[in-house]
Amino acid sequence: MRRVVIIGGGLAGLACAVRLAGAGQRVTVVEATKRGGGRSRSFPDSSFGRELDNGQHLMMGCYRETLALLRTLGTQDGVRFQQNLAIEMARPGGRRIRLRCPALPAPMHLVSGLLTMRGLGVVHRASALRAGLVLSGEVRRPDDNETCDAWLTRMGQTTAIRNAFWEPLIWAVLNDDPLICSAAMFMAVLERAFMGTRDDSRLGVPCVPLSQLYVDQAADYVRARGGALRFGAPARSVARAGATQRVLLKSGEALDADVIVAAVPPRALLELLDDVADSPVFQDIKKLKTAPIVNLWCELDRSPLGGAEMIGLVGSPLHWLFDRNVIERAPPRAPVLLNCTISGARGCVDDSPAALRQLLQDELARYFPGPPVTIQRCRVIKEKRATISHAAGTYQWRPETRSPIKGLYLAGDWVRTGLPATIESAVQSGHQAAAAILEDATR
Repeated sequence: MRRVVIIGGGLAGLACAVRLAGAGQRVTVVEATKRGGGRSRSFPDSSFGRELDNGQHLMMGCYRETLALLRTLGTQDGVRFQQNLAIEMARPGGRRIRLRCPALPAPMHLVSGLLTMRGLGVVHRASALRAGLVLSGEVRRPDDNETCDAWLTRMGQTTAIRNAFWEPLIWAVLNDDPLICSAAMFMAVLERAFMGTRDDSRLGVPCVPLSQLYVDQAADYVRARGGALRFGAPARSVARAGATQRVLLKSGEALDADVIVAAVPPRALLELLDDVADSPVFQDIKKLKTAPIVNLWCELDRSPLGGAEMIGLVGSPLHWLFDRNVIERAPPRAPVLLNCTISGARGCVDDSPAALRQLLQDELARYFPGPPVTIQRCRVIKEKRATISHAAGTYQWRPETRSPIKGLYLAGDWVRTGLPATIESAVQSGHQAAAAILEDATR
């Protein structure tokens, strides 16, 4: 049994804590905020009279580490998955583009879905089909120095299929502009989603608040096994005291441990290690940039989505709309709750809530003609450093789980998991850190 202090109560830290507590380790989680969850959390909002998530999150059937965590916590039913992959996009004026993948083995389900995609001409479908047919070769030789834009050009993708399928997918999973983000990171997602089983590509939407899905049950699980979670306890620094690791809290308290897991974002990690972060590994971490996400939660007089759970917008500064009433199976007369997600939102993250609300109002009128939709209530949530930037050539700067400092392990969606900074990457990193600790304990 080892004493483990985990700094950070987001998904990476909680996944690590659950795995270690289940293996009989003495776990203490310290978290700066009062509720935890990191960027996958929910909070009560009195104006809406309900809990809101800090942002709308999607999952895929290939999120094996995340699904394993949910099964351990008993919350797997809090995510509703499609039967088969289906994506719907709206064009200005209201015309729709629909991808429906049939019940065929992977990757033929994607090939067939692209070939029969409704709302696009035969030239554009043939362009997508060409890329789909060579996808298995592409995922085996990804180049982190190639941008997604360059990859799409090399694959001969038309502007229409880029706008309707590839680029919305890139924005969603990489949270950045296809002009700069890494094709290798995109290939990593495509490989897991389309090169395994048909179920791997299905989209899943949490139908309960995120804190109920992850945070609350994880805290109960760890405490039931003798662990501790201390919310509202920010860490100030990490130090060594002989053979012991020590976490100093901002309150002045010191926590001793055999090992420490830093499950915090890059900037917070460097602040914890200010006096010792002279290794090339930490110098590389300093080079990592971030990308923002903006979410709008709105109460509407009616839903413009026509019964769909989610719709993407082609050629809009807004990327995805989610009808939470459909997702949560709300009663017919319940107020309509809409989420609008803007990925890689550098162009609007500094805009005022009033300006963003007006942008949404204008885009709803542009994409959903007919009687105007009235926004009755709106809340804007900005995550200015939501993820690291996945610019081409930057994967080499992401660190391994075992840090250069003895007894210090790293976790977070931004460490070297082979994936972009997603929920799955965060959970996988926590499991990697737990596995490394347990393995090193036997040496």
